[in-house]
Amino acid sequence: MSGISLDSRNLSPTALAVGFMLLAAACLAAMHGFVRMATTSFEMHPFVVAFFRNLIGFFVLVPMLVKGGSEMFMITRPGMHLLRGFLNSGSMLMWFYALSLIVLADATALTLTGPMFVALFAILFLGERVGLWRWGAILICALGAFCVVRPGFQEVSLGAILTIGCVCLASLSKICAKKLTASDKPATVAASVQFLMMVITLVPALFFWDWPTLPEFGLLLLIGTLGGFGHYSFTRAYAIADISFAEPVVFTRMIWATAFGYFVFAEVPDFWTWIGALLIVCATSTLAHRERMNKGQSNG
Repeated sequence: MSGISLDSRNLSPTALAVGFMLLAAACLAAMHGFVRMATTSFEMHPFVVAFFRNLIGFFVLVPMLVKGGSEMFMITRPGMHLLRGFLNSGSMLMWFYALSLIVLADATALTLTGPMFVALFAILFLGERVGLWRWGAILICALGAFCVVRPGFQEVSLGAILTIGCVCLASLSKICAKKLTASDKPATVAASVQFLMMVITLVPALFFWDWPTLPEFGLLLLIGTLGGFGHYSFTRAYAIADISFAEPVVFTRMIWATAFGYFVFAEVPDFWTWIGALLIVCATSTLAHRERMNKGQSNG
């Protein structure tokens, strides 16, 4: 009797990449909500939460490494792995601190500007050619971010500034991740950065150290597990499809974050947050679409 097989070999690379990105978006949106809970409801310091997230996230990935054999422990670019570890660590420390200061949906909306920063860095550091459509998409995306922050109409919070800084560092890290998955296995890339982040984030955490209680440790365990699986799903998606294709799926984080913020913290994003998020989604989706068109023409 024939049935529907869930074997990933029967799925197209496009479907696999989208599936992994959807899983990553759901895991990380939930993790961010629980981080906000840990730093506000439980009053844990964000740096301590960040360290435990990395510690637990690393051990979540260990079974995947062991199952893959000795090849999973082979890295070809140690310098780039180390650079990505520092970029991710700085980004996470900014992000976790921001989550303790800003509404969850507002913070998530600002993180959607990631593709804009990836495009800007490609222009600045990789010397990519820039057309009017690309500059237009970048400007619309920036306008969306201004709608969320609204400088001049309300005080720009430290949380918003930290979120934008976090996105800048994360965008650089994504470029490194794509380069690394071309030579190293996705699980190796994910585990190596988790190990480095565990070591790096321990240093600032020690200045605010406080041993978690049993309920707090349970929450930290959940945060680390969601973060580990989310990060692994990202690297799997990047190994299958280019960043410009996979990135728009991350926008589903806005839906998850809004739902979490409403049901757990009674937070309702205002009108301008939704307008800003809509502009950002439209601009970055257009950016990704034109990137794919250009790559298709260059490979044709």
